[in-house]
Amino acid sequence: MVRKWKAGVLSLLLMAALAGCAVQPPVQEMAEARSAIDAAKQIHSTQPQARQELKSAEQALREAAAAIDREQYELARRKALEAKRKAQHAAQFHDQ
Repeated sequence: MVRKWKAGVLSLLLMAALAGCAVQPPVQEMAEARSAIDAAKQIHSTQPQARQELKSAEQALREAAAAIDREQYELARRKALEAKRKAQHAAQFHDQ
């Protein structure tokens, strides 16, 4: 009986902790994504892969902003991180 009670309390604490992580907009992640996109744009690559990755990064950032508007902060955080990764990938392509 005590074991079930402890498991229930731990489950509630875990759910509260996870919920607490997503109660604020992902400001830092959005700023980092914007910065990565700006950096990728500065490279001015003509390679199609770079342009496609940059467009994809910008789309992910727009989706993150829309998720923030809907107060879906965990989704917004994931999309912002996706935008940052894609922008960094786009920046790796450069004209030779």
